[in-house]
Amino acid sequence: MPVKIVTDSTASLPTAIAKELGIKVVPLHVRFGTTDYREGIDLNTEEFYRLLESSPEHPATSQPNPSEFAQAYGELEGNDDIASIHLSTELSKTAESASQASREMTDRQVEVMDSRLVSAPLAFSVIAAARAAQQGATLSDIRNIVDDHATRAHVALVVPTLEYLRRGGRIGAAAAFLGSVLNFMPVLEIRDGQVGPVTRARSNNKAHAVIADHVRNRAPNGVESWAILHANAADQRDRLRHELADTLDATGDTFADIPIGPVLGTHSGPGAFGFAFVARP
Repeated sequence: MPVKIVTDSTASLPTAIAKELGIKVVPLHVRFGTTDYREGIDLNTEEFYRLLESSPEHPATSQPNPSEFAQAYGELEGNDDIASIHLSTELSKTAESASQASREMTDRQVEVMDSRLVSAPLAFSVIAAARAAQQGATLSDIRNIVDDHATRAHVALVVPTLEYLRRGGRIGAAAAFLGSVLNFMPVLEIRDGQVGPVTRARSNNKAHAVIADHVRNRAPNGVESWAILHANAADQRDRLRHELADTLDATGDTFADIPIGPVLGTHSGPGAFGFAFVARP
């Protein structure tokens, strides 16, 4: 029987794809004050940004607890092996919670895998794993797929300010930009599982040029798959589609509208936009 695939809500996995491929998604949490929300279940993207604008308290995010993973694993039919693929351990303890739950499973093997990614790059990894599982891939095969995507899946994300990353403690190497980004928009990537700086852009025009250069540098042989991400920045989404995505000869999945959800939006803030892609080998 196929290996079952589990991931978390930071993958921003389109619902139709998750359903088609039988991928189980475990939500992370967002908390405003004393009110806790499960991402995508108790709080959708539109509601989150309204709260972010109106709440006097900055939200906090947290990983699912081990019991939530245990419940998710138990809801999967049969006794097939499970590949539980999650956002980078450098950014969250989600994989740690999954590992705790996996040790309690006695009737099936659960392997927790650190994708070293987040958002759409994680989604591409999970989708590839699920499709391989449908074709009979083993846990070892899927681990190789996840490791491969850790090196080939990329993102360039433009954030209007680093303040949200600083508040959430996820700023990583991008801290090098603090104090020097007045009138600039930082462009960030996920590098070795952490948030890292690409460069600074003075305008949206420059930011789009930086994203295009980033794609060319990271994908010299072309792009296999791509996705456009945004946090209430539909104009930037449409521009990325017209000026960049439509010029690429992608052979795999393409997603033209991936909203940056509550957990990632807590750290990126509103107005962020970016381009995720998988480089061809």
